[in-house]
Amino acid sequence: MKKDNCNIRIVDIAKLADVSTGTVDRVLHNRGRVSEEKRAKVEAILKEINYEPNLVARFLASKRSYKFAVVAPAYSEGDYWELVCDGINRAGNEMKKFNISVEYFHFNQYDRFSFLKAAAQFKEKEFDGVLLATLFGELVIKLSKELDAKGMPYIYIDSDIPKQKDLAYFGGDSLGSGNIAAKLLLKETGFDADIFIAHIRFKYKEISVQMKTREQGFMKCLSECNYKGKIHHVEINPDDHPSGIKKLEEIISQSDAPVGGIVLNSRIYELIALLEKVKPSLRKRVRLIGHDAIERNVKALKNGQISFILSQRPELQGYDAIKALANYFLFKQAPEKTNFMPIDILIEENVDYYNNYKL
Repeated sequence: MKKDNCNIRIVDIAKLADVSTGTVDRVLHNRGRVSEEKRAKVEAILKEINYEPNLVARFLASKRSYKFAVVAPAYSEGDYWELVCDGINRAGNEMKKFNISVEYFHFNQYDRFSFLKAAAQFKEKEFDGVLLATLFGELVIKLSKELDAKGMPYIYIDSDIPKQKDLAYFGGDSLGSGNIAAKLLLKETGFDADIFIAHIRFKYKEISVQMKTREQGFMKCLSECNYKGKIHHVEINPDDHPSGIKKLEEIISQSDAPVGGIVLNSRIYELIALLEKVKPSLRKRVRLIGHDAIERNVKALKNGQISFILSQRPELQGYDAIKALANYFLFKQAPEKTNFMPIDILIEENVDYYNNYKL
């Protein structure tokens, strides 16, 4: 097989090796996990076509530069969005040699007016492409239509919004995550137990696209599994512990059987703090499912306060999203429309292996 090395693309190598473009990218850059079988396939094709890229020199010589915007939530140390942005930063640093720069426009994830302000600031400047966190669905759709009109490529991260013209989506399968959470919780509690869905309020009563979709998957699974218990929707105000404690104790006291609980975003640590103030005889009957392996949640998992954590590789979705946007401009390589992260089921015994994995 002979091919012109100057015109070979990652997508071409992927087709020849019968693997994904992401696998080729990981082999070429020697990062991430690739099975020995797939690595051997890619390396065989690279050897066969005598692939010796000199892309850095080519793009430096062209003096072309690209600017990407990231519209994403602000965060504190140890938060979920810190991990997403860590992945974005890593990819951005790797892409600097290709004259690519990244600028953030942060917003309060619980305040839609903050999102509108960040979006307005973003629109005041010129960019080639943008990563959009999709927490405020209808506002993101409106902004997306403006980007469509300008012909600016954009990628969604964290949760998908169907039927839009985004270049791609990188993040978890929120519907699938809700489904898995329900199955795990039913195994812990049985099909007759009461279950509460705790919505942790933070100043504003906003519910993200991801949370809504996870809840849809959760409820759909319960319906299909012939669940016979009672579902309670509980709004928890972290600044009003007495009210939250009263609500939880009322639910748990209704039976002597185990009671299931779930938080649909990364803030189950807030629920843990509240349950610590519930009567011990009641607290020990609660079985919890959480999301995202941030430090505070992992600590609760190891303490036996959470049965399972579902996580969706936040660093990887940020990293892959920026790399996909860069490949689109540098190599004219369009990414797959939907790029789901793994849904990792974490327990006390395997969480350290998960956290030890780095990009």
